[in-house]
Amino acid sequence: MWSKEKFLSDLEFGKIGEEKTLDFLNSLDMTHKVIDVREDKICQKNDVDFIQIAKDCEIYKIEVKTDRQSHISKNIVFEVISNKKYNTEGCFSKCKADIMFYYFSEVDELYYINVQLLKNYVEENKKDLKLIPMGDNALGYLIRYEILLEKEIMFKA
Repeated sequence: MWSKEKFLSDLEFGKIGEEKTLDFLNSLDMTHKVIDVREDKICQKNDVDFIQIAKDCEIYKIEVKTDRQSHISKNIVFEVISNKKYNTEGCFSKCKADIMFYYFSEVDELYYINVQLLKNYVEENKKDLKLIPMGDNALGYLIRYEILLEKEIMFKA
């Protein structure tokens, strides 16, 4: 059941992964600058937390997810529908980021995912993936992250 307290708690929890990602991006030799766009309404709508500007002038839109269970389940969550009642598109489906950083908080591990390659993988494998109910009235896929590592869609940071 949705509650304001749970929502605020989840937001605070998510900031842990965001700060880990921000530190990681700023530590990279390739990084010229990282712009924090978490408070920008348009970026929020497009699921983009940071803009990374590389020294070669390439620009990357970055989204961050923090997960407490992935280290146990060995899955990442690909949310398709964020709320069945309102039929709202899930975060992975609507994400406009180039790269998603996925932080496994309980084991302090940070991974990055090529968002377009992941979307392609889901589209190509829909018949083998099971759409399941998730918390807060959402629907999505659980995807074994070992497969994503093997297919070079996901990488350890």
